[in-house]
Amino acid sequence: MVIMKRILFNIQEIVWWFVAELEDWLYPYRDRTVDKPLWAENDNYEVAVDEVSYLKSQMQSANERIERLQAEMIHAFNKINELKNGKE
Repeated sequence: MVIMKRILFNIQEIVWWFVAELEDWLYPYRDRTVDKPLWAENDNYEVAVDEVSYLKSQMQSANERIERLQAEMIHAFNKINELKNGKE
């Protein structure tokens, strides 16, 4: 039993080593710093993210989700009331 565990562990270590080497080959970020997103590396322009507009868009999307959830809750309450009134 112990010998089988050791053999399986050694196989697991070999697989981990192989996957780590494959990862280094596929994602070679250790040899250079990543200062721009990948989609902007071939372009010669800088992308400036306006923090205020980002926060506004995040707040707007959150408000839209809240409004949708409120509408769904109202619809669910109406259906529950219809079912209650139908039984009585």
